[in-house]
Amino acid sequence: MPDKSQLPYLVELLDDDSDEVRDEILKSLSNYGNHLEKDLFSFTQLFNSEKLSIVKPILDDNRRKWLYENWKNWQSLPTEYSQLEEAMDMICKFQYGFNYPEKITVLLDNLAEEFAKHNINGNEIDLADFLFKHKKLFGERDDYYNPLNSNLIYVLKKKRGLPISLTIIYILVAQRLGLTVEGCNFPGHFLAKVKVKRDIVLIDAYNNGRIINEDELKELSQDSVEAIMKIINLKTNSKIVVRRVLNNLINAYGQINDEKNKSFFIRLLNITPW
Repeated sequence: MPDKSQLPYLVELLDDDSDEVRDEILKSLSNYGNHLEKDLFSFTQLFNSEKLSIVKPILDDNRRKWLYENWKNWQSLPTEYSQLEEAMDMICKFQYGFNYPEKITVLLDNLAEEFAKHNINGNEIDLADFLFKHKKLFGERDDYYNPLNSNLIYVLKKKRGLPISLTIIYILVAQRLGLTVEGCNFPGHFLAKVKVKRDIVLIDAYNNGRIINEDELKELSQDSVEAIMKIINLKTNSKIVVRRVLNNLINAYGQINDEKNKSFFIRLLNITPW
């Protein structure tokens, strides 16, 4: 059973002069379990940069273990929206840690409340204008392959993100307002899909929430109009969206030569259903 009261003594000895002592301390911390990161939070004043660098690989391994063991939890939630939000929240916790003060649910709630306050009868198009023009959520162009671009907290704080992360924010804020926004699993460029009266309207969250017309769709894809329309009309469920996020993370970690996390997200993708 992990003993939190012993942690201050273990932390003090992390940079001990003796290799044997350091090895024993690392062994003890490695065997502490997944609560290590939360329990260490009470003793942050004991850490310097050297001690943080020593303990970081253990915390990273714990986060990978935690995410893998709990990954299927979101798949049993009752709605597509709750599944999507929980999966994205788990990715935030993996990247930022369990003690990060910002919570994705609170940030999304705040956006929904702000929109509702000023747009009593606002629709999906109005919400796109609010998020991508008024709140200035833009597509990330300078740091596209940063793995944090799949982290909704990072995206909302920086106001930059990938097509899919910006679209997910749009979907989840809309749901809080009783509006319906869906994802469109367009090849190479994830889009948002809304209905205006009986017409399907595609919105490009990455490019200031602009509405995509038929001619622009042809430029985005070499497929026939019939093939494009088939993609547009297909239901993009939460599992499809999450799988695409995982593929982005695999690519992003590969771009920065982080083979450990790249391999980990490949494993995670393999246990994620369609």
